[in-house]
Amino acid sequence: MNSLKSNFLAAIRSIVEQRSRAALSAIGVAVASVAIVTLVSIALGVRGDITKQVEDLGVNTLIVLPGRIEEGNFNPNLGGQSFLREEYGKDLLQTPGVLRVAPLTFAGGGIRYKEEEAYPTMVATTSDWFKMHPESLKSGNLWEDPKTTQRVAVIGAVASNRLFGENVDPVGKTVEIHEKDYTVIGVTQDEESESNLFSMFSLQNVVYIPYHAMKIDQPDMQTDRLMVQSAPDAEPKPLVAELEQRLGKFLDYQQYSVLTNEDLLGLVYKLMSILTWLLVGLTSIALFVGGVGIMTVMLMSVNERSREIGIRKTVGATRRDIFWQFLSESSLLALIGGALGLAFSYVVCFLLYTYTDVKPTVTWGVVAMCFSVCLGVGCIFGLLPAVRASGKDPVVSLRNE
Repeated sequence: MNSLKSNFLAAIRSIVEQRSRAALSAIGVAVASVAIVTLVSIALGVRGDITKQVEDLGVNTLIVLPGRIEEGNFNPNLGGQSFLREEYGKDLLQTPGVLRVAPLTFAGGGIRYKEEEAYPTMVATTSDWFKMHPESLKSGNLWEDPKTTQRVAVIGAVASNRLFGENVDPVGKTVEIHEKDYTVIGVTQDEESESNLFSMFSLQNVVYIPYHAMKIDQPDMQTDRLMVQSAPDAEPKPLVAELEQRLGKFLDYQQYSVLTNEDLLGLVYKLMSILTWLLVGLTSIALFVGGVGIMTVMLMSVNERSREIGIRKTVGATRRDIFWQFLSESSLLALIGGALGLAFSYVVCFLLYTYTDVKPTVTWGVVAMCFSVCLGVGCIFGLLPAVRASGKDPVVSLRNE
């Protein structure tokens, strides 16, 4: 134990004495740490944002998508043609355990009031959606007739502030949507503080218009989703097979999928993990370069410190002592680089969180991963210098010096 402690202290003294060279050798690892920590933190932040949005749908909500999504096969067609129809929802309502079904169409475009414009998520749906996903209203009301064809709109507070200002109640005012006049009947209470990279696609910044009103203006309008709410005493998971069987009477197997929130989150997590590790793998090239830099500096140090090695061995140090001294030194250099990179990453993530819609999440797991990876790099790339130093003959080392 004392031997390890003395070797560690010798490594620290060497780094302090050659601090300029140590700093330069640690820079490569620091740069790689910044890239990895920042990317992983951003990925965790995005994952948290998406998780919250999916959970906002409700635990007893199932989603019918226009494409086949299953293990080993991902063909969602989420942005393309949809073969879903509102009429299929009537058949799904006959399934025991299904409480209500609401069609959703992403209308696109924006909303205009006089000279002001806003571009929130435009959703055409029926009043059944509000029963599945209750909205907190800042003012006004929701429409109640699921078959209404009136041109009315329920707008989010974000869009309301953009169009009318924060101190104006827009209820009763007329806005333009798809070149048609709609009357604002309600304003939802959005949580602006939760703005994030995907807030424009979430349920926090939405303008709702009646499904059948839009259907009159656009007879060929497609249905992008069928949202299914299960009864409180029915488990959503067992309903999936029954709903898929009913949809199979109208559609080809590849034209639809029924997912629970758990299934949807599993898919998101899988895709996020693939993208995250792909990016981390690419940035690991910088980590390799940093490791090579440490190894190069340590090999030079071995040659320059032949006298030190010879003296230590002469006074009783073993090959093992020399090996651990140099391995400790290379590991410390990597950890110092990791610490510098982590500190800079935290600053970068803080700035992104404060001034952009990207919301990185720096966790203790990310910190542990950073130091673990750096320690591994220091150990791996420090092996060759440590072996070479421990193998030096003390007599030859002193004579060369």
